Amino acid sequence: MPKVEINLEGWQDYRGNFAGSLLYVETSKESGVPVRDQLNENEKGLYLYEPNYETSTYGFMSCYNVKNINAIVKAKSRYILFGTRYEGLSESELKNKYLIHGYMRIDKIRDVRTRHMQKYMANPGLEEPECMQLEKNIAVYGPMHFVSFADSFILTDELLKEWGFKGHASRQLKSVFKDDRLKMILDHLDSKQQMIDEYIDTVDELKEALAEMQE
Repeated sequence: MPKVEINLEGWQDYRGNFAGSLLYVETSKESGVPVRDQLNENEKGLYLYEPNYETSTYGFMSCYNVKNINAIVKAKSRYILFGTRYEGLSESELKNKYLIHGYMRIDKIRDVRTRHMQKYMANPGLEEPECMQLEKNIAVYGPMHFVSFADSFILTDELLKEWGFKGHASRQLKSVFKDDRLKMILDHLDSKQQMIDEYIDTVDELKEALAEMQE
């Protein structure tokens, strides 16, 4: 159950294939769990809301990573696999390795381009949203499962090669995992403790820190 319930009127049911699309998440360097970069520590832009653990959505709270989400939905992937190279506070031999630290099962979708455009028009001082140049801005909704740093699934170059994928485990990687490979990743994550409440508590603390910085 999401911490914040959103009105699902206007959302469409989604029936994807048993496939998981990898999506890179810039994560905080100031937290003990790999939460989204709430403070823009990585200087990749002020995207403070995605993945949105609080509402169990991606793309609804902000216009960010729109092309990738649109592509995932178009490809009919049922799952989004969240990956990162974590550089946070936890000291571990896993630090700086590529980790799949959570996933989302897409149950519903909605084109929210109008929502984001109206927000932008009402606040002209905001940066022009990515969706302004696109015909659609699909947001996704569904249950999320996130784990601790230590419980993440390690994705190595060797494993990618073994599975027949080219390239390296990096932020540019946009692989789609299916069948037994996807099942292996999901089973690993499902066997670990659900940490989404700690993720939410952590981003709440970071939001408070950001508010104090902006005063």
